[in-house]
Amino acid sequence: MASVSAFIIALYLAVLVIALIKRGKEFDSPWLFLLRCFFPSWRFFDSPGPQPRLFVRVLSDDECWSAWTMFIPRAPFQLRDLFYNPENNLRLTEQTLIEHLSLDVQGLLEGQKVDALVSYALTQRVAHRVARTLSSDHKIKAYQFELRLLPGLDDDPSEHRLLASPIIKEADYVS
Repeated sequence: MASVSAFIIALYLAVLVIALIKRGKEFDSPWLFLLRCFFPSWRFFDSPGPQPRLFVRVLSDDECWSAWTMFIPRAPFQLRDLFYNPENNLRLTEQTLIEHLSLDVQGLLEGQKVDALVSYALTQRVAHRVARTLSSDHKIKAYQFELRLLPGLDDDPSEHRLLASPIIKEADYVS
């Protein structure tokens, strides 16, 4: 068992060294693409630019859409979080997912559909959870999410809508 663990750690370090050597270059191999979840994204060190953010709105029972609400992944801090912090780790993973979706959408080839992306399907699940928390006091009929690029520290102060989902009906809503 120890040899398997040592092999996995050696493989991880080998891929990390290859990534450091080929830094700034795109990886075209689908196997290396699948390994990206094990490595943090260090793009925020490159240059300050637009930040991808998820916005969600909800259609309630009274047929009124809520305002667009930005999903900000924050968990309340407690002292035990210094040692064990699964809630904040989940929120950071969700934000990384949103950043991956942004990169995937920007890299789509002509003719590719965004709803075929795994990152889109996972982001749709995050948006569903956010929609549920937005309307905790009453049932929702549908929800919609958008992926927007908010301005960074550069000269362009404009906000860009990168992706707007179709209106997604709530599966357990009975009319």
